[in-house]
Amino acid sequence: MEVTDTISLITNVGFPVTLCFILIRYVLQTIGEKLDRLDSSLKQLAQAIQSVHKETQD
Repeated sequence: MEVTDTISLITNVGFPVTLCFILIRYVLQTIGEKLDRLDSSLKQLAQAIQSVHKETQD
């Protein structure tokens, strides 16, 4: 394999693959943060519903 073949392989395959991995990592991190916030909000909502339910029973 010659140097030009290696450079061509890196530019045609390596660079796009690297960008894809970076993009996937960013998307997964962003979705993970949003899911954590959603989970926290759902827990707060459940607590609020339980407190309202207890107040109406008393």
